[in-house]
Amino acid sequence: MDVNGRHAGPLVAVTGTRGIPASWGGVERQCEELYSRLAASGQNVLVYARKGYVPPDVKTHRGVAVRTLPATASKYLEAFVHTFLCILDMAFRSRPAIIHIYGQGPCLFAPLARLLMPRAKIFFTCGGLDWQRRKWPKPAARVIRLGEFFSARLTHCRVMVSKALADYYRERYGVDCATIVNGVSAPAPVPLPVSDALLATMGLAPRGYLLFVARLTPEKRVKDIIDAFLRSPRPVKLALVGDDASGGDYLRTLAQAAGGDSGVVFCGYRFGEELAALYGNALAFVTASELEGMPLSLLEAMSYGLPCLASDLKPHLEVLGDDYPWLFPVAGVDALGGLMDTVLAAPAGVLTERGLACKNRVTQNFSWDTAAASLARLYGEALSGRPCRL
Repeated sequence: MDVNGRHAGPLVAVTGTRGIPASWGGVERQCEELYSRLAASGQNVLVYARKGYVPPDVKTHRGVAVRTLPATASKYLEAFVHTFLCILDMAFRSRPAIIHIYGQGPCLFAPLARLLMPRAKIFFTCGGLDWQRRKWPKPAARVIRLGEFFSARLTHCRVMVSKALADYYRERYGVDCATIVNGVSAPAPVPLPVSDALLATMGLAPRGYLLFVARLTPEKRVKDIIDAFLRSPRPVKLALVGDDASGGDYLRTLAQAAGGDSGVVFCGYRFGEELAALYGNALAFVTASELEGMPLSLLEAMSYGLPCLASDLKPHLEVLGDDYPWLFPVAGVDALGGLMDTVLAAPAGVLTERGLACKNRVTQNFSWDTAAASLARLYGEALSGRPCRL
C-alpha cells in the first residue's frame, strides 16, 4: 500500500525542500514539476513539507503525497531540524525504497539515513554550492561543506542541475554525476484586469521597466543592478521582485542604494498570476548573480520572450549560450549600465528578435517532461541495482 492507502510500487521520499504546492522558491517549484509528472506516470511519491510553508490541510497535491513535519523558526537550523525529523519518519513510518535529498546541508543526515535504512537508495540533487552563500557564518558554512562531502561519498546517485556543478563534483571528489537541467512551463495567460491592476499598484507601465526576479540575497548582487540603473537617467523603471531572506537587513541596504529614487520599484514577493503579469509586461530581464545552480527565473523570463541581461556565470552561459551578446562580468556595474543603455536604445524589432531567440532556445532545451523522464530512469536503474547514468 502507498502512503495514501492505495496499492503502488516502491516509495520515493523527498526531503530538503519546504514542500509543495510551491509558493516559495526554485527548489519547491522543481519538486512540484518533477514529482507531479512522476506521480502521473504511476510513481509512488511522498514529499515532506515544513510546517508554516504548506497549508496544514494539504495531504496530496497533483497526485503527490505531502506530509508536513515541524521545523524550527531559526534560519540557520530550519532545514537541518526538519531533515532530521524526516529521516526518522522515513525510518520508522514510511520506509521508502528511495530517499531523495535536495541540498548540500540536508545531506548532513545521509549517514543517519544509511544507518537506519541500509537497503534504501539515497539520491541527492545539488542546486548550488550552498556553503558559498554569504548568509552563512563561517561555522555554518563548514557544516554545510561537511554535508557536501557526505553528498559526494554517501549517496548512491548524485543529480546536478547544471554541467558546471557536475564538473565541480567530478573534479573535487572524483565521482560520477547525472545532469538533469531544470525545465520551464509555457506562460499562462493573465486576465487583463489583473495585469492592469497590479501594474497600476506598482506604478509600472507595459514595456516600461526592466525586471529582476529572485530572493533578495547578497549573492544575487541586486545592489549592482541598482547602481548600474542609477548611473544615468533612464526613461524606464527598475522592478525588483522578491523577498528578503535576511529578515530585512539586505532590503534596507538596497533601499539605501536606491536613495528613494522613484525609478526603483520594490515589488515584494509575487507568485502565480501576479508574477506572470510582471514577466509578461517587462521590457527586458536582468540578473547579476555571482552564484547560481540553474536559475529558474532566467528560464521563466526567456519563456516569456524577454531579452535578457546576465552576468557571465557558467550556469547562465549554459542557459543563454556561449555566444549570447548581452553578458557582463560579475560585479561589472559599468558594463551592466552600458548594456542597459544598449537595450533602451535598441529598436523594438531588435528587442523582439532577441527575445524570440531566448524563447526558442529555452523551449527547445529546457523541458520538465524531459527532466522527469530522466529522473524516472535513474530511479529505475537504482532499484535494479545498476549504476545511475544518463
